[in-house]
Amino acid sequence: MSRNNSDSNERLSIVRSPQERKEILRKIINEAESLQDMITDNTIQSLEVCMEQTDTINSETTLEEKLHNQDEILMDSEMMSISSKVLKQCTRHLTNYVSSYNHVEFAQKLVKHLRQLSNVQSETPDWSVLERKAIKCFKRTPHYSTLSGTLAPLEKKEINKRKSVVRDVQAQIRKPENITTVDKEEDGPERTVKMKQFITRYCKTHRKPLDFFKLVLHPSDFGKTIENILQISFLVRDGRVKITKDASGILLVQPSTKDMMTQVTAGKIPNIQNVIYLNMEQWKMLKDTYRLEKPMIEYDV
Repeated sequence: MSRNNSDSNERLSIVRSPQERKEILRKIINEAESLQDMITDNTIQSLEVCMEQTDTINSETTLEEKLHNQDEILMDSEMMSISSKVLKQCTRHLTNYVSSYNHVEFAQKLVKHLRQLSNVQSETPDWSVLERKAIKCFKRTPHYSTLSGTLAPLEKKEINKRKSVVRDVQAQIRKPENITTVDKEEDGPERTVKMKQFITRYCKTHRKPLDFFKLVLHPSDFGKTIENILQISFLVRDGRVKITKDASGILLVQPSTKDMMTQVTAGKIPNIQNVIYLNMEQWKMLKDTYRLEKPMIEYDV
């Protein structure tokens, strides 16, 4: 820790001018370029020294100085490019050195080494000489013992099946909680639930109301378009959603707030259900206007 502190103090005490820093960087770059010509065992260490010197100079330069003296930034980037090239040269050199491995030559040297260790001239080498060294290279599987024999089986207990009891009074059928006001005789309450869930999820995700015709329009089925309009009318009647107009007169659909739903349930807000008129020609005009490739909501029921 004391050595690191002393090094940092020495760096802080040294104040070089921009010209001095540039001259040092040029020397470092020239030294790094020379490393590409001759790859040796000390190339990586020499490159590391050059990088440390470059980092030291960068630590002496403030951000404002780097903005005014952009030549240092270019020289620093050039140093990084040269270091990358040197590392590539080292990698190629190492690959060539590894690929020169000859397994036949290695086997001959190994046999010669064994004969020297055993001090016995024989055609068959004594491989037991390498036994101690070879065993250390393999992990031994630990020995363990298991229970001998089996345990006595447990007695089977008789299971008394409960007799099915027919209830005289059936439980009251509950309607879905999300559409408690939808009448039982109305067709497709599941679709109404899915429509309400889709509207709520869309408005919560996109934080804006839905275009009414974009929601109900089915590009290939006129009947499903009419069904979607009916489902919206049921939700409007029950106070689950509300329909408004924007500044350009486009109909928008969005879920009602809890206060509005409470007022509808209490009868404070009039409960009105309207269904717009839509014929085949109008449906085709809407298709051409919105150009939908697929409907916004599909039903599996």
